[in-house]
Amino acid sequence: MRGAFYNLINFINTNSIDDVYANAAKIILKNIYLIPDSTITDIADYCFVSTATISRLCRKLNYESFADFKMDVTMNLNYFNRDALRLQFDHQLPQREYLYQGKEVFKDHFENIINNLRSTYDSIDYEDLEFIVDKIYESNRVCFAGNFFTQSVSMQLQIELSYLGKECSAMYPLQQQLLVIEQLTKNDLIIVSSIAGGFMISHPDVMRAISKSQAYKIVITQLDKFVYSDMVDMILQVGTDHHSLIGKFSITYIFEVLEAMYYLKYGTKNINNHKE
Repeated sequence: MRGAFYNLINFINTNSIDDVYANAAKIILKNIYLIPDSTITDIADYCFVSTATISRLCRKLNYESFADFKMDVTMNLNYFNRDALRLQFDHQLPQREYLYQGKEVFKDHFENIINNLRSTYDSIDYEDLEFIVDKIYESNRVCFAGNFFTQSVSMQLQIELSYLGKECSAMYPLQQQLLVIEQLTKNDLIIVSSIAGGFMISHPDVMRAISKSQAYKIVITQLDKFVYSDMVDMILQVGTDHHSLIGKFSITYIFEVLEAMYYLKYGTKNINNHKE
C-alpha cells in the first residue's frame, strides 16, 4: 500500500536533478501529508508551477489525473502507519514504549523473518514449484501482475526468462497491466504476487480482468482467500497465515528459487539452441 511513494521516489531517482517535474515531485513528497486536503491549484502553488505542470506530472507518475493521484496518496497515508508496525513486529502490534527498545526490535524482526521463511519452506511442495517452472516454459507469454515491490522482485525472474528467450511483461502502471492482460490467450500465463493481498483489495478491476482471462492464472501470496480467488487456477501460499508484510522475504525467496530451477531445467537447453 505504498504505491504513491514508490512512484514519486522512483521518478525522482531516475530524472535529472534540475528537471522541473522531478523538483515538483520532491516538493510533493516532502509535503505528502497535505495532499488529501489540497486542490491541484494548492499543489501547483506549493511547487511554484502551473496546474498544467502538475497534471503532466501525474501522468508521468502513471496516474490518469490529479484526482487519481490524490486518491492513491490518501489511501497510502491511511495504511502507512499500520504498515510500519506490521513490517517490524509481524502480526503482533507492539506497545508504544516498545518501539524504543531497539535491541528487541533487532532480535524480534530477525526471528519473525526466519519463522516466515520456515513456514514457507515447510508448507510448499517442491512439485508445485516444478509445476510452475514447467508452466512458464510451456507458455507463449508470461505476464507478471502486482504492486510495485513484488513487480520489482519479479523483474529478476523476468530478466532470466527474457535472456532465455521467453516473452515476458511486468508493467507496473495499472492501465498498462490491464492492456497486457486483455491480450493474453489460453496459451499464456499470468503470475500475480501480493504479500498480504493489498493488490487484490486495491485493484479489483485488474483482478476482474485476470479472472476473465483465458490464460492460466497463478497467485503467490500469504492469503488463502481473496477477491476472485475462486477464479484462479493455482494459489501458492507462502509465509504465515496472517497479513504480515514480512512475507516479502518469502515471496522474494520463491521468485529466486523459481529463477534457479528454471535455469537448471531449461536454461542450458535454450543457451545451446542459441549457440546453434
